[in-house]
Amino acid sequence: MTSRPLPHASELPPASLEGWYVLHQSIELDWTGLGGADPAEAREALRSFAARAEKWSTGAEPGWSGVYRVAGSGIDFLILHFRDTFDRLIEAAREMKLSAWGDHVLVREEYLSVVELGLYSLTRELSGRIDPEDREAWDAALADALAAERRKGYVRRRLEPRQPEHMPYVCTYPMDKRRNPGQNWYTLPLEKRAELMAAHGRLGRRFAGRIVQVISGSMGLDDWEWAVTLWAADPLEFKAIIGEMRYDAASAEYAEFGPFTVGKRMAGGEFERLLSSVAAR
Repeated sequence: MTSRPLPHASELPPASLEGWYVLHQSIELDWTGLGGADPAEAREALRSFAARAEKWSTGAEPGWSGVYRVAGSGIDFLILHFRDTFDRLIEAAREMKLSAWGDHVLVREEYLSVVELGLYSLTRELSGRIDPEDREAWDAALADALAAERRKGYVRRRLEPRQPEHMPYVCTYPMDKRRNPGQNWYTLPLEKRAELMAAHGRLGRRFAGRIVQVISGSMGLDDWEWAVTLWAADPLEFKAIIGEMRYDAASAEYAEFGPFTVGKRMAGGEFERLLSSVAAR
């Protein structure tokens, strides 16, 4: 059977590398239920969750989880789970829901994605040397190029991201590329898409050292096309980078954004204060 040839180079999707799976969980705490529960039971539920959160944060297995107190968004907590396999991600979500603490929380929303490194420039460069319609040659050359990329240390770190300790604040949101008549990202030639994304990347690099960004792809996994996770030492950095990037053509002309969630990662002492607030009710 003859395989279907790849699209012409101008129509190629960018090659990508995938890393850890990601689950964003938006959590509302049942304060009324906790307040009405037996105080010892409520404290034990929170202690068990604090111990679980501490275990998650150590990264004993491939991946880690972080718990964040949230302002706004109508929720109390955001939990981010990063795992090397989909099965381990399922288990992390299951642990939370089946714990004693799970009886006192409502999972308002969950979002599934996988860390993604889109390789527009590599795809453009490769298509200049290899005819994408020669499927055998293209597949072989692309496999070699992706393997070489994955061996790079900085690429590995981007595919298996960890939150810097000096950047406790988080901002997350989903996004799509527009498919409007006359404004359709997916009908742009590869050359134009690569050019726009290169400019977008240059702007983002101006915030190096101030922002750490994780892009995770969710096509076929959830309702939007990507999830964006940002970490910073100051939440005003989120306003600065997103405000500036809105004027960049890749965003201004072709991006649609979903709801934003902003929070701060919880440390051990904050769990203790949370226990005290419940005990005082």
